Amino acid sequence: MNEGEPIRILVIEDEPAIAADLCWVVEEVGYEIGGTASSVDEAMSLLEDVEIDGVILDANLRGVSSVGVADALKARHVPFFVLSGYLQKQLPGPLADAPFLAKPYDQDELASRIRGLAR
Repeated sequence: MNEGEPIRILVIEDEPAIAADLCWVVEEVGYEIGGTASSVDEAMSLLEDVEIDGVILDANLRGVSSVGVADALKARHVPFFVLSGYLQKQLPGPLADAPFLAKPYDQDELASRIRGLAR
């Protein structure tokens, strides 16, 4: 991320209402939406095509684990946190090791986590 440029956040979430809420909070924080994805394939495609500064990652997308997305983010050194209705200890390796926010989430905690992506 370059100083003076907007901070772009990729929202990866398969529940439309939750994705809309996440996007709203991202914009309330003052960041831009770098893209949205609701499947692992969409997320991997966006990671190849768009420049982003941080990611909110749902642990399970349409019944598929997002472990591959987490691995790709770690390889690219892109900061992210995992959002899930599962307990963190129930998640596989790269998802369990990442910063975590449980669903349902508190809006203030969500905003704090989003701000933390840009540090």
